[in-house]
Order: sequence, then structure tokens, then C-alpha cells
Amino acid sequence: MRLLVVEDELELQRELVTMFAKTGYQVDAVATAYDALDRGLTLAYDCLILDYMLPDGSGIDVVTDLRERGCKTPILMLTVKNETKDKVQGLNAGADDYLGKPFAPEELLARVSALVRRAPELSDNETITCGVAKLRTRTRSLEFRGKVLELTSKEFALMECLFRHRGQVLTRDQLIARVWGPDAEVADSALDTYVYFLRRKCANIGWKRAIQTIRGRGYTLLAVEE
Repeated sequence: MRLLVVEDELELQRELVTMFAKTGYQVDAVATAYDALDRGLTLAYDCLILDYMLPDGSGIDVVTDLRERGCKTPILMLTVKNETKDKVQGLNAGADDYLGKPFAPEELLARVSALVRRAPELSDNETITCGVAKLRTRTRSLEFRGKVLELTSKEFALMECLFRHRGQVLTRDQLIARVWGPDAEVADSALDTYVYFLRRKCANIGWKRAIQTIRGRGYTLLAVEE
């Protein structure tokens, strides 16, 4: 199970990451609304723990944007704003739960666990398309004109980033941060190796030149239409 913690109080952020990690979750953490949107729309999470007030925007705006863009991930808002009107605003924006600060760690864990249990299986077996190519999140497979390619976890993470940002150029740094983690020390050559083998695999099912190199910028997907 993978969580995204969005909290700009870094000491509390570290405490939350440690607490969830000890419980068995894989945890990513960011401190801004911009990064929350970027991660929430790019990667698959089982739950988002989102602070109400962030340095570059409101958690309410983050929830609204995520929902408007089709993100179905359960969201728990965590905040010092405990008045009824604030809770109603958060829930009406699309949050699934709301917990005020200070809070008991056991209660937060229980609420997150409940949200994860109630959530549909990963994105309701979401299918992301790029032209005629289809990426299926449940089976972590790629389909191109009826032919199916099974992907490893890293291959799937890389393709998911590219599919969710189809039509955009992603830099090497962006892809490494999203696939290996923001603090990972990964050489560009490691990413290039994955891209090389993914291109070969895609070509084997008929999707030639699937991943395009944009010299000096990064990578993008080539959409093939019927």
C-alpha cells in the first residue's frame, strides 16, 4: 500500500512518514500544493493525507483540482481548522475524511486504514490510453492492437508516468524522481537502460519508436492512432 503525505511542517511530516512506514506502508512525502498535484495525478496511491494550509495554496484547491482531473484516490484532510464550516468545505470539495490537529496517531492510522479498505481496487482497474495503446493499472500490462506486454514494477512505473503525461516532454530528473523516488541517487544511464529495453519490448508488439527522445529535454510518448 502506498501513501502520499502532503505536509509543510517538516517535523510533523517526518513523524507521519515514520509512523506509516512502521505500519507497513510505502510513503512518499511532499510539502507544497504543486507537488501534491503533480504526484497525485502522476502516480497511483492508495490514500492521500493532505494538510489544509500549504505554502503555495490551499489543500481545498488541491482536492478540487484532483477530483476535476479524475483522481479517485481517497483523501484525508489533516488540519488545525476544526470548525464545522471548514470540515463541510473540505468534504464538499471531494475529501473523504477530515481529522483535526492535534490528533491521536492511533486514530489517524485507523482512519487511513478504513479509507484504504473501502477504496476500490487500484483505480477501478483503470485503463490509461495513448492513441491505440492502453496501459492497464490492475494487471500492470500494456496492450497495443490486441497484443499484450507484461511489465515489471519499474517498467510499469515509467510507462505510467509517460502515459499520464502523454503529449508532454518529461525530463530525466522528473522521471527518476517519480519512478525511483525524489531522493534516489540514480544515474541517467539507469533510466536510459530502462527506456532502451522498453522500446524493444514495445516494438515486439508492434509499437515502434514508442518512447521518443527529445534531444536536450527528455522523453515523450509517440501516440499511434487508428
